[in-house]
Amino acid sequence: MAKVWAGIQAAYQVGFDPLKLNVVVIPGVNDQEVLDLAALTLDRQWHVRFIEFMPIGNADLFADRGWVASSELRARICQHWGLEAGYVQGNGPADVFQIPGAQGTLGFISQMSECFCDRCNRMRLSADGWLRPCLLNETGQLDLRTLLRSGQPMAQLRQQVQALLHLKPEINYQERQSGAREQGYSRTMSQIGG
Repeated sequence: MAKVWAGIQAAYQVGFDPLKLNVVVIPGVNDQEVLDLAALTLDRQWHVRFIEFMPIGNADLFADRGWVASSELRARICQHWGLEAGYVQGNGPADVFQIPGAQGTLGFISQMSECFCDRCNRMRLSADGWLRPCLLNETGQLDLRTLLRSGQPMAQLRQQVQALLHLKPEINYQERQSGAREQGYSRTMSQIGG
């Protein structure tokens, strides 16, 4: 843990300000650190994002511990300091809050407990070149690496990406739970860049 904190401090010292920290909260692993992490926003313009653990592709991982609902984390923080709507509103899936008087913000990404598919505007490009319209669903992936390497004209690539964007709302809802529960999900979070 000391190395992680040293890395965070080094990033801040070289100019990453505001700093954004993503924290996947897992019961029995780091859930006891939630208040300490939230406190980092009190006197710094840091943005801490609490993310519910997603067992994509490895449903047995942390099966006995699962994930902590964002509502529970918000309640803990609210009980300690209070909590209000954040002054920074993002374009992503995080619900943004702030401890009253704090310089930074707290975000909660609640993909397991509070479905936000209806307002998701994200696409994901994996390290191996797959463009995915939905993290929880492998439907509609586009193999950009192969298409680019084969010399497909940019106009055709744009059309394919636009078609995928057009289908995104339907894909977002289609079999939403399959990624987290089915053994057939072929890739883990680490393999898709999560």
